[in-house]
Amino acid sequence: MGSFQETRFRDEQLLGLTDSSVSFTVRPLNSMTLKTGADSVGRLSQSKRKIQLKILPLRLIQQFNSHHPYGWNDGAMIAAKGWQSLISAGIYTRIGPLELQLQPEYVYAANPQYEHTPSYGSHTAAYHKLFPGQSAIQLSLLSLTGGLSTQNLWWGPGRFSSLLMSNNAPGFLHAFFRSEKPIASPVGSFEWQLIGAKLKASTELPYENAHLTSQPQSGSRYLSAVILTYHPKWIPGIFLGVTRALQRYRADIDKSGSSIIDRYFPVFTKAVQKQGAFSDDTMRTDQLASFFVRWAFFKARAELYAEYGLNDYAVNTRDYIQTPTHSAAYIVGFKKIVPLTGPDYVDLGIELTQMSQSPDYLVRDAGNWYIHSQVVEGYTNENQILGAGAGLGANVQTLTVNWVRNERQLGFLVERIDRDPVGHTYKWIDLSFGLQPQWKFGKAMVSGKIQFINSSQYAWQKDVNRFNLHSRIAVQYFF
Repeated sequence: MGSFQETRFRDEQLLGLTDSSVSFTVRPLNSMTLKTGADSVGRLSQSKRKIQLKILPLRLIQQFNSHHPYGWNDGAMIAAKGWQSLISAGIYTRIGPLELQLQPEYVYAANPQYEHTPSYGSHTAAYHKLFPGQSAIQLSLLSLTGGLSTQNLWWGPGRFSSLLMSNNAPGFLHAFFRSEKPIASPVGSFEWQLIGAKLKASTELPYENAHLTSQPQSGSRYLSAVILTYHPKWIPGIFLGVTRALQRYRADIDKSGSSIIDRYFPVFTKAVQKQGAFSDDTMRTDQLASFFVRWAFFKARAELYAEYGLNDYAVNTRDYIQTPTHSAAYIVGFKKIVPLTGPDYVDLGIELTQMSQSPDYLVRDAGNWYIHSQVVEGYTNENQILGAGAGLGANVQTLTVNWVRNERQLGFLVERIDRDPVGHTYKWIDLSFGLQPQWKFGKAMVSGKIQFINSSQYAWQKDVNRFNLHSRIAVQYFF
């Protein structure tokens, strides 16, 4: 997930080369999702052989920050200064309807000390850990799939951020039930995924949802979450969806009710307003929900998308109507493909992510996204945010322009981050310019990223400006 291949699938849909019914809002994709032919970098194929065995690509990622932590959507990697690396390899086998993927990940970060204050950052030490990574076992029947996995998930239409589920944190152990491909019906097609998961905290790392400071811990947590996407048959290219995630401490599961649904799938039974559900606070429960739309304009080779979420439910329906921005965050984006000669094209993209509180907080404080007084660890796994990873309460604007020719790419980006502006006297603004090259050499795919970042009023300190160099190089070798 997040690879060049997956990005290429989305481009090819706008170019009319892949299935127009795929929403690209329930990821990772699989070999049944796209109706394509050739087995190439830009395509997936479904082999008719009942038994398959493949060696997965060897991945090596190196990342570096010169002054302070920067970067997100890097999975098991941590927020750190200095150099760190991730290495991953594995195998995939399929025997009829049974699939097994073993793809562990090992991370090492030098994690040296960096300039920090009481409100940002903390003392650090070298870090290393082996994760099960992108591993899964699943059983498929018709167009349905269920199993166990530690793979990263991405829910929603965002390209650079997602409110509820992204690859910002390490993958977590979860049982899942999902559609293998869009399920057709008389009114359109549907895609979904339902999970029950175990979330962990790390004793070695600070918390991303506390500006990389330490937080207390109260034990492991259980996450129940669901996404449903609907593609109406009467409106080509439009996808409507909803996500909901509810977490509570595992010690409190027995307080949820006597039925299995109440205890392990509360996303279906818990009320969406406080009325009749005040007891949730005594059970140390936290929830998030979002609504989204992705509209692909195939003739124009463009798409428009948005996701709007709430980090807690309202008291009643009147409360939802009168204060729609209370505890809200949103993502809005646009993407346009401009064909050139031959296989060449230019990919233009812009995305805005707003997670700071609206002015409504002056009347009623909702707290920032990904924190809740009842769950002190917040919406995290291994202390990293499960959704948008730019930082607690951050607002992000990203502009990208990429030239693409087959497996080659050369692009640049402009990015601005307003870090948690509510509650701080001085505004900490990160403004960066970067390059994103990619090239394929035989069986090896090499991609890079280098950003030059000016941090104005670093860590919300008056007249404290810092320069940070963020770089990343990833090598994939295909066997």
